[in-house]
Amino acid sequence: MVDIEKFLDELSLEYGGLPDDLHVTRKAGALVAISGGKVIKVQEPEVKYCPLFKALFSNEEINIENIKEKFLSQTNNWGMFTSKRKLKDSKIIVPFGASEMIMYALKRKSKDAAVLVCEGAGTIVTSDPDIVQGIGAYMNGVFYTSPIREIINGLKEYNVKILSEEDAKINQFEGIKLAEKLGYRKIVVTVRGDESEIIKKIRSYSLNNKMDITILAVCNSGINKEQAEIIKDNADLAWACASSYVREIIGPVSKVQVGIKIPVFVITAKGIDFISNYSANDKLRAKLKGMENNKYITSNRYEKGGIKVKMGKFSVFLYETNKLPITTSDEPRPLI
Repeated sequence: MVDIEKFLDELSLEYGGLPDDLHVTRKAGALVAISGGKVIKVQEPEVKYCPLFKALFSNEEINIENIKEKFLSQTNNWGMFTSKRKLKDSKIIVPFGASEMIMYALKRKSKDAAVLVCEGAGTIVTSDPDIVQGIGAYMNGVFYTSPIREIINGLKEYNVKILSEEDAKINQFEGIKLAEKLGYRKIVVTVRGDESEIIKKIRSYSLNNKMDITILAVCNSGINKEQAEIIKDNADLAWACASSYVREIIGPVSKVQVGIKIPVFVITAKGIDFISNYSANDKLRAKLKGMENNKYITSNRYEKGGIKVKMGKFSVFLYETNKLPITTSDEPRPLI
């Protein structure tokens, strides 16, 4: 379970106070502190193997050193956590990543705006699909951040609205209210799984105010059973990450499982409508929207009965199944 306050207290003791420039993210269940473009503290990772980490960064067992190398690469190549931060992109990096799906939903006008978190700026509101991908393509969950003026100014040049420039506050519920104030009604929001109470609060607000809000529960490794239950009852999509409880509690009640190694579980009809924007074929998009009453899974392999669907730049096959989740041996381990 994430204990950001304890991590910040430890950091403060080690450095005689928190650095003015400080950003906390996470990888493999380990919180990572970055200051001045350098990793200054990493917890021991709980997850030792991840197929996505292997594909993007390293063939080795996950450890403190290759986590440091991963974030150093992000700083050097994309300026993340620094004044040189790259803010726009349109390339698909992760086949079924949250930012990729949001990018397509904005492009197809299914959603008016996205409420996201960007390091150096905190909670932001944008309608620009390339900003969404530029921020989110390589970003893990952001647990704490401080203002980076160049990032804030760069986002403002692209008409991105920032919740709190002074302290780069992260508050997705307040971000929803900011989006509403700006006139947006069809909104997608990403919320970390450990902030399940915020997810619950946003869902209640959307129902009371008759707003079209799609909630994506991300960065779910290490959440507890109660948090998984709240996500199940209130979110529209949930990324399994390395979470045992997402697979155990959310998987069986989901309508669609996208991917097998690190699945994305589509929980609601609203979630199906959201992912349908990831397909370029209008007929297939309509078919996806009509699947609320059955269970489906996507696979890279064709078998009898499969429907070919292009999602983003990837072609997958869609199959009806009796139950979810469908698992594989090539998944993060251990699950936490």
